[in-house]
Amino acid sequence: MASPFQILYVDDEEDNLIAFKAVFRRHFQVHLAQSGQDALALLDDQTIDLIISDQRMPKMTGVELLEQVRVRFPDIIRMVLTGYSDVQAIIDAINKGKIYHYITKPWDVDELKIIMENALETYMLKKKNKQLIEEKTNLQLQNERMEKENILSQFSILKNQINPHFLFNSMNILAALIPSDPEKAVAFTTRFAKLYRKVLELRDQLIISLSQELEFVDSFLFLQKMRFDESLIINYNIEDRHRESCLPPFALQLLVENAIKHNIVSEDQPLSINIYTEGDALHVVNNLQLRGSVKDSTGIGLANLRARYEMIAKQQIFSGVEGKQYITRLPLLVEED
Repeated sequence: MASPFQILYVDDEEDNLIAFKAVFRRHFQVHLAQSGQDALALLDDQTIDLIISDQRMPKMTGVELLEQVRVRFPDIIRMVLTGYSDVQAIIDAINKGKIYHYITKPWDVDELKIIMENALETYMLKKKNKQLIEEKTNLQLQNERMEKENILSQFSILKNQINPHFLFNSMNILAALIPSDPEKAVAFTTRFAKLYRKVLELRDQLIISLSQELEFVDSFLFLQKMRFDESLIINYNIEDRHRESCLPPFALQLLVENAIKHNIVSEDQPLSINIYTEGDALHVVNNLQLRGSVKDSTGIGLANLRARYEMIAKQQIFSGVEGKQYITRLPLLVEED
């Protein structure tokens, strides 16, 4: 029973074509062409695994044919038939046609069959290897896509924590203002509504520019000043080169909010928050004057920020006490094109 492999034999002598097919049709699916032009036309319509071409043919030599086959059908195994004396044809076949094997005339049936079988085995191994590489590439792309989808899903969960966190803390400030200064409470509510719209606008972004974050923090601090007035001191020192650097949305606002929430802010003990860039990091530093306890503090904010940095940039933030100050350093990110 013939194998499923498709062999094309090209020779301008009809007797050679008949003899080749008679011998090898029991072993392979044999196709014949009497010229290079006929062979190229057949290759356009038929899937061929191996082509064997005689070298000395009119109009188009075997080397010229195999050179075109290499360009147009690079996966096909190529062989050339030539005489012992035609050394230059052999050299050309190797250099131009990139042949698998050259066969000398007259060819021996058993030897040629072994050569063809070995060539087709190599062909199948290459084909299988190519298939495995494609499958590996597809799996890698699939894994990357799934990983990205998983990251975006996790990031979405983290973003959804921002809204209730921001809302909860703002309502605490409003609750403190209502009994002490109802007019400020009304003004706070109006400005808070505008600010919260900004939250909804920015929260879906993975990262935003430092300029955008500073603009948001300025609006946030306007509300805080309604409550604390001169007891809250904010100092900025931002290098111009970093204004278009990036960070996760509300990262700076969260740190400012935490500093206010966890420390005493009063006329006798004003809270000073310094925000500045140094190196490739944004520093947020406040004097340490901790309250005895902070009611309803969940710790979600800083944990959320750490998780977002790890997810977005595989980077970590630093936060901790140094002397009489609490310092946080946020890596500044570069937005990829």
